[in-house]
Amino acid sequence: MRDPFSVPTNKTLVALCGARKGYIMLAPSQAVESYRDCPNELFTAARAWAARLESFGSPRVYWVTLSEEVRHLHIHLFPRWEGDTLKGIPLFETRNEPNQPAWTPQVKELLREWAARFNVEVIETA
Repeated sequence: MRDPFSVPTNKTLVALCGARKGYIMLAPSQAVESYRDCPNELFTAARAWAARLESFGSPRVYWVTLSEEVRHLHIHLFPRWEGDTLKGIPLFETRNEPNQPAWTPQVKELLREWAARFNVEVIETA
């Protein structure tokens, strides 16, 4: 499988935005396969995005790291919103299904501000 994070950029990090409001996959812009080689900026930016989602009403933001299919270490940041009936892994497994909570202009603006602050190249995948 092609590394979806290998995009031409001078930014430190790359975020792929999925269909679900607030859901991103965050990775270093240079391929990293181990935590010992992972830049601290990844965790700082991830923590900041999770905090922004919580301040916008997400009662829980899951962090999932499954870098098997794509060896480039990345973090899925997956918000659970009020009204979600599933929790944990079952909710995460629905991330590509239709009828996800839509990205609103307000959350897109939060994303733009966050990306500028943390030097993140944002790529919309949905």
